[in-house]
Parts: sequence; C-alpha cells; structure tokens
Amino acid sequence: MLRTILLLVLLASIGWALPPDLEACARARVLYLGEEHDSAADHQRQLEILEYVSRGRSPIVVAEMFQNPSRQVLLDYLAGDLDDEELKARSEWEKRWGHAWELYLPLWQLCQRRHIPILPLRNSTESGKNLSKLGAAAFTAEESRGLASPPYEFGPHPESLRPIFEAHAGPVSDEAFQRFLKVQTLWEEYMAAQIRRALQETDGQVIVLVGQGHLTHGFTLPVRVQREWPHPLNQRVVTP
Repeated sequence: MLRTILLLVLLASIGWALPPDLEACARARVLYLGEEHDSAADHQRQLEILEYVSRGRSPIVVAEMFQNPSRQVLLDYLAGDLDDEELKARSEWEKRWGHAWELYLPLWQLCQRRHIPILPLRNSTESGKNLSKLGAAAFTAEESRGLASPPYEFGPHPESLRPIFEAHAGPVSDEAFQRFLKVQTLWEEYMAAQIRRALQETDGQVIVLVGQGHLTHGFTLPVRVQREWPHPLNQRVVTP
C-alpha cells in the first residue's frame, strides 16, 4: 500500500504534455522528450522544443542514442574537435544505435552550435550482454556510479510490455519474458542514475532524449529518478 501511495504521489508531481506547452517545458528541471526512434515527426518536435528551451539557457542533454564509452567523444564534438561524420564514426553509431543518423543530426548540430553538453544515457553493449545473467554486477565500476540500491522492480502492469517484446522476438516463454523484464529494469535504473548524475552537474535544466516506452511502462524514468533524489523535482514528459 505504501509503495502504491508513493507511486501515485510521484506521478502526480510529473507534468505530462501533449501537445507540448513550450513555457512549461522551459520551466521543468527535467524535461523528457520521448520518441519513436524512426519517426521524423518526433525528431522534428524534439528539435523545435530544444531550440526553444535553450534560448539564453544552458541545459544538458542526456541521450539514449549514445553509450557510456562515447562520453569523451561527445566532449570532443562539443569542443569542435570532431565534425559530424567523425562523431558518427567514433561513437560507433551504426553498431551501438543503428537508427537513421540523418533524423538525429540536426539535434547534435544544435547542441554543438549552442554549446549544450551531450551525455550518454545508456551503458555499453558489452555490459548489456550480461545483464540477464549477472544482473547489476554486469555494469562496469564506472557504470555503477550513482546506481540505486537493489531490489529493482519493473513496476505495475508488466504484461503491457509483452506485445512490444514479441513484436521483435515473436512468441516467447514466460521465462524469456521475465529475463527481458529484468534487463529492461536494469537499463532503466542505469538511465535514471545518469539523469541524476546530470542533475548533479548543473543547476539548470536536464533534457532527456529517450524512447517513449521508458516513459509509459512500469516504474517510468521520472519515477525512478525522483525516488533517489533528495527533494521534489519539477519533471515534465512530452511523448508522441
């Protein structure tokens, strides 16, 4: 009962925007811009919002499209030491993300022009391969920084994620689905830690570019971030 009440309080503190209220977006401490990864319209909306909220401000962008090993690459790109194609190559975009580069490029170019730091939201593919077997122990020491203490739970209505999983993998056993939920939960706990890490690095706004599933299923990212933050956060979610 206590967990349910806490979840309801956390959800009530989160602003859900559709369509986006740009002024409300600009006021949020953490702004989540959800997406379908291959939707040109979603990325155009993200670009318009980022362009608006970064006028005269210094936000930090935390992006699911980049993994932890790209941290220095992103710093070099923001410093102007790498061009667009070098960012794509050195972040191993095709290997580690794979969705259409041209849909995302205007976002990175805007960040470079306005000196908006970009931080990676995801752990490495290498550690990710072992999450179902090793749990949180699969994360490297650096990746484990700021991670919440176990136990980790997916949250309410886990079956809502089954159609998404089976759309990629086909019909699966309950055992395979539970492994998938375990990995999904660990991914999101890791992402939440990266968002808190960004909050610790700035007094300004943190903007999260992430797939909308992380904002609509189970204990969503805003809930996971708030649970380990010492005071209430003004968080706002924009989904397709």
